[in-house]
Amino acid sequence: MRIQKQIEVRRPLAEVFEYLVDFSNAAEWDPGVAEARKLTDGAVRVGSEFDVVALFRGKRHRFRYVVTGLEPQRRVVLAGDGERAASVDEIAVEPAGDGTRITYIADFHLKGIFRPAGPLLAPMMNRMGDDALAGLKSVLDG
Repeated sequence: MRIQKQIEVRRPLAEVFEYLVDFSNAAEWDPGVAEARKLTDGAVRVGSEFDVVALFRGKRHRFRYVVTGLEPQRRVVLAGDGERAASVDEIAVEPAGDGTRITYIADFHLKGIFRPAGPLLAPMMNRMGDDALAGLKSVLDG
């Protein structure tokens, strides 16, 4: 299932990108993330890894995210893998007036016996996406 959302924030593109490319910041803006930490040293680059604990239906689910694509000041792509699901998240930024437009695309795939439940979870995942982007807007515009 795919979720695609856009928001605009009143911050310079370079500042927004530097914040977003460090996926350990997700715990600050996404209410569906309980914990996030960077596992690799140095600047974020292709191959950088993050440990993310997501909250879903009251349970904690651990994901290992790896940066698989990076275009500085334009977009970052992260592939996440967990026990019951996998995700590919793409975050793109572009100028928008005096601020920045953020486009967030997430492709979720349930694994194994959970796979058939995917279509049933789509409305909940869509709400979670709305909540995450609202949190991001609040943090960046706050």
